[in-house]
Amino acid sequence: MKKVLDSIANVYLIVALLCMATLISVLTAEIVLRYFFSHSMVWSQELFSILICWITFLGFGKIVVDRQDISITYLVQKLSKEKQRIVMIINSVLLLVISSLMLFYSTKLTISHLEKTTTIMKAASAWFYSPLVLLLFLVVLTSAHHIYLAYKSQLGLFSAEEEE
Repeated sequence: MKKVLDSIANVYLIVALLCMATLISVLTAEIVLRYFFSHSMVWSQELFSILICWITFLGFGKIVVDRQDISITYLVQKLSKEKQRIVMIINSVLLLVISSLMLFYSTKLTISHLEKTTTIMKAASAWFYSPLVLLLFLVVLTSAHHIYLAYKSQLGLFSAEEEE
């Protein structure tokens, strides 16, 4: 399961990097056009907003899978290994429940915005919400995997990788 999660996270990261390259390219073109030719691409601001959503949410997917997000573990660190395992299970279950609810409602929101369009580009406004749905799907899978690993005592409190 870890290989599947890593593969999905790597695809997300590649898409985020492509969005970043697109953002930099269009922004550079916009700057050159505006300051040297007194012309502006009116649709660029909407595109930038969409690209920033995709960069942020898909890039964060890699962080979640690699367990590189910030966590405060001072009190949990003082517990015994068995109690740490219980805390990890509770934490993962809470994350699973909340991210599942968010996935459900984000999916509903995205579907409801399929017919609505942006003002200038006339692109579906669902493009703003779809990377959140993709991220939450990955978070649900990751937290379910972490519940399994914590139950089997194969997930360390601090390690980014599973323990054997």
